[in-house]
Parts: sequence; C-alpha cells; structure tokens
Amino acid sequence: MTKQILNIIFCFVLTITTYSQKTTFKTGRPTTKNYYTQINYKNINGKLIIPVVINKKTYRFLFDTGAPNLISSTLASTIGKSNNPTISVSDANLKKQHMELTTIPLLTIGEVTFKNTSALVFDRTNNLVFDCYAIDGIIGSNLLRKSVIQILPKKHLIILTNNRNKLELNKSKSIDLMLEGNQSSPYINIKIKGHKNANEKVLIDTGASGFYDMCKTNYAVLEQHNVVQPFATGRGASSIGLLGTSEEQIQYQIKIPTIEIAGHDFKNVSTITSSDSNSRIGSEILKYGAITINFKDKQFYFGAYDSENDLTEKHFGFTPTIKNNKLIVGIVWDDTLKSKISSGDEILKVNDLNFSELNICDLITKGSPFKNSNSLEITTRNQTGKVTSLNLEKHK
Repeated sequence: MTKQILNIIFCFVLTITTYSQKTTFKTGRPTTKNYYTQINYKNINGKLIIPVVINKKTYRFLFDTGAPNLISSTLASTIGKSNNPTISVSDANLKKQHMELTTIPLLTIGEVTFKNTSALVFDRTNNLVFDCYAIDGIIGSNLLRKSVIQILPKKHLIILTNNRNKLELNKSKSIDLMLEGNQSSPYINIKIKGHKNANEKVLIDTGASGFYDMCKTNYAVLEQHNVVQPFATGRGASSIGLLGTSEEQIQYQIKIPTIEIAGHDFKNVSTITSSDSNSRIGSEILKYGAITINFKDKQFYFGAYDSENDLTEKHFGFTPTIKNNKLIVGIVWDDTLKSKISSGDEILKVNDLNFSELNICDLITKGSPFKNSNSLEITTRNQTGKVTSLNLEKHK
C-alpha cells in the first residue's frame, strides 16, 4: 500500500480574542544573557516537530510561529499550577474556545532554557492535531519575541539565538518584519503582481501547510482594485484548524502571476481563499530556501536556492478535507464536476487505496496521491448513500 495519502490544508494559527489587563502573555526570558543553539527538527508532512525539555522530561512540540505557546492539559497537570486565568482564543477557521493561561517555570529548547514562560492549556482529547502528530504542545511566537530564528531545511535545523552576527545573512535579501498582537505574531509585506500590483501584509506561519493562503478580507480588497480575479468559485470547507474543520462558505480559487518575497519571485502561484483574518506564508516556503525571522531587530530574510521558482500546479477540480474522521469532498471547483460530486461526499477509494480501512492519522501525516498523481479513479458516496466512481485528470 502506498504511503502517499493526502495533502490536507492544516493551519494551526491561534489568536487571542479577549485579553485582560490583569494577565500578561509576553512573559518569560532566557536564563542566560547571550545564547546560541541548534535544534534538529523532524518535518512531518510540512510540520516542524522539535524536542522540548520540561521537568527533565523530553516532549514533542510543534514549532509554530503563527501561534502562541500551548501545552496539553496532561502536560500542564505535571506543572501543578492552579487558579489560572482564562482567555478566549480563535483558530485559523475563527472557531473559538476558552483556554487557561499558565506559566511554565523552566522550558529548554536545545541548550537554551527559558524561565517563567506563558502558555495556553489545551484539552487534547480526541484532537487530530495532537493525536496524529503525537505532540505535547506548541512553541509559538511569544517565546521567540526577543530572539532570532533561522530555519535551514536542507539540514533540518533550527538555530535559536539573540545574536544575528552568528548567522549567515544577506542584507539585500531582507525586508522589514512587524510584530503584532499579544503574542508578537510576525508579519511581512509581500508584493502581489497580478493584473495590477499591490502589497499585502501576511503572517509568517510555520504551523500552516502549503505555501500561501489569501484571506477573504484581503481578497475582497485586491479583487476590487483589479489586482487578482477568481479562477473558480466553490462552496464548502477545505481547511482544518486546531479547533476543527472550517464551516462551509463560498471560497475562491486564485492564480497569481508573481508573488515577490524579500526580493525573490515566485511565479504562477495558485491559492484558495481562507476564512481567517490573516493571509499567510506557510511552511512550504522551506522547499525553496532558508528563512530567518529576526524578532529582535524586526527583519525577515529569505535565502533562496534558485534565482526564481515556478509554482505552476495542476488540479483535479476539487479540494478534499477531513470531517468526523472521514475523508470527504471539501470544495468542488470544476463546473463539470458539480453535477457529479458535492461538498460533504465521503471519499471511499482513490485508485486501489481504500480510505475506510486506513487510520485517520495516515490521511494527515503522509503524502498525497492527489498531489503526486496526474490521473485518479475516485469512488465517493453522497449523503443519500449513492456511490459514484469517476476517472479524473489533472488540469491547469
């Protein structure tokens, strides 16, 4: 059986939506004045997993610049804090939940120990993110707010320091970085070169799958000014956040001739709009070069491997997603398919791969036949029980 399963759009961004003046999220500091460390990470289908030591025990954490620090309720119970304040947070799909805000007395990444770091507490019961990636928490932007991080994808290495002079950096490939919100989320301006040109503010989100997502708020402005136009329109759900699958909405498929990031051109970029309040650059940028996020001096660097990159993609005319632990049709884009399959239809088989027999986590953590194949036979079942088989070919 092939290990190439599915390319699900996962966005693990979390945003604090209510905030009390009696609580603070920008706490914690290194126990040493000057620090430099290298951390090996595992790339699991676009997710960067690193070891973190708490109370002399090593845990698995997601390295996610689009989220704040977060730990599971199980891990929080070992810390022993109580009477913590509660904060309302929302994920990438604007689903909200109240979480406790706790303090981790000591937390070590590589050879750097942080003292009294704030973290949200999350009940991970039956949560796809925590269960499938076998993580105990998230290292987020509030911990990194006074540091410089460099991600070297060819070496699977993250460098964490407070001294940029210890890193190889090309100033000509840098742009300004903006830190926003209670968790010091990192933003940059990218250039959208379409029918007209425009700048767009985007979140640097290493916890998000994919290369680039455009939020519907920004899309509305850019479409109004004739910078971008929709290639296709569909209704459904396509992304999964920490708190669940997005609600069904009208979304747009967009093709952008060029996106410029820190002086580097990405040609023929395809994307799908999202319901989040932020557009984002995700972890797929690491396929094309190393990134440096200098939180301390507010600079972003991109060290490209090539002079430019062509991101031309072909599509099967629909986007899959997961709901209720089943693989389903998320959004149908191709008008010729809309009479044959619909959002919410369960996908039973792709070629000889029977999805009803697979562990749900295999659908999330492995590769994708939808991305790696040019033709497929899929079998679906709609909500009335009708089973349909289709032969699909990729098209631009």
